Amino acid sequence: MTVPARPTEETAHAGGDGGGTGRRAAPGEPRPRRRAVLAAAGAVVGIVAAGGGAALVLRDRGEEPVQPAPASPSSPAPEAEPSLDASRAAAVTLGVFRDNSPSETEAYAQWLGRAVDVAVVFGARDTWDHIADPRYLLESWRGAPQRLSVGLPMLPVDDESATIEEGAGGEYDDVFRQFGQALVEEGQEDAVLRVGWEFNIAGSRWASDDPQAWIAYFRRIVGALRSVEGQRFAIDWNVNNGPSPIGDPVDYYPGDDVVDFVGVDAYDVAGGVYPVPDGASPELDQRLHERAWEQAIYGGQRGLAFWATFAGEHGKPLSLPEWGLWDKTDGTGGGENPWYVEKMAEFMADPSNGVGYHAYFEHDDQGTHRLMTGFPESAQVFRSIFSS
Repeated sequence: MTVPARPTEETAHAGGDGGGTGRRAAPGEPRPRRRAVLAAAGAVVGIVAAGGGAALVLRDRGEEPVQPAPASPSSPAPEAEPSLDASRAAAVTLGVFRDNSPSETEAYAQWLGRAVDVAVVFGARDTWDHIADPRYLLESWRGAPQRLSVGLPMLPVDDESATIEEGAGGEYDDVFRQFGQALVEEGQEDAVLRVGWEFNIAGSRWASDDPQAWIAYFRRIVGALRSVEGQRFAIDWNVNNGPSPIGDPVDYYPGDDVVDFVGVDAYDVAGGVYPVPDGASPELDQRLHERAWEQAIYGGQRGLAFWATFAGEHGKPLSLPEWGLWDKTDGTGGGENPWYVEKMAEFMADPSNGVGYHAYFEHDDQGTHRLMTGFPESAQVFRSIFSS
């Protein structure tokens, strides 16, 4: 998913003390945790790298449970019972992307009526200097209860001279060591790092037609990150669930020793199936939504069913770092679709899929994603499932 190359000061520093979650921790100060080690079969988990593997734990918030916000037209109270085991889906570690903002993340938690465990964030990607030093972003998250899942660029978008091949040769190792050191110093030593996320989408700055060079560079980055004293990062190898202009993303898998999560971004998008025509009957609307799920999102050649199997074969939990509805400007999104929300929840609830964490993309980009303001029917179903 595309987000601004460099967050504004307002976005990057919103919620100064972590949205009212308590005092700030000093840089590097350890934060208390409660440990709840679970199988990747659909229990509440957080993510911490330990050596080359992933221990799954939660942070201790030390706070009262979030109370649901009063019902309003933009946040309807849960009513309909979902046709699935909602308790299983609700037990999977829940995250969100809300504009890199602790205060907006807290507002989302209040709307949903439960705490948020993982905050998806994106650092700057314009220059090497800004990639290497993410403190402008991290300082607003000091003391926040969420574990961060950080989109980490492999190359700067404003420097076309930087290449995957140079990275594979070790040219940029210092950048990623500095980045990792900044995370540790800011108390984010257990962050999940989505290195080169969505490398298989059209226009990605770190897409490459040379899988061996890409793999070599990914491994250099992970080696640099893991060389930082005190780190316990978890590495998320994160594909986009859709057509891949660089060929089969499987060819870019960098190895079990440098991957802790197999991540898939899975939006309600299906070119050739959508858009749903204006004035479509409820029956046609439902048929198109089902076709998109069966032919692309879940059952496509590289859909969720494939990636769940792939992750299991490699002994890795699956992550869904970005998922969501999409009323997309090019017409390839499904728009209002409570059924998609239920199907995603069913997928998460199935222990055989091994979902370790998921994060809804509560941010409008190239169209509408936001449940809180854009999709009232889907929002009601979402809350009925995930507010438990």
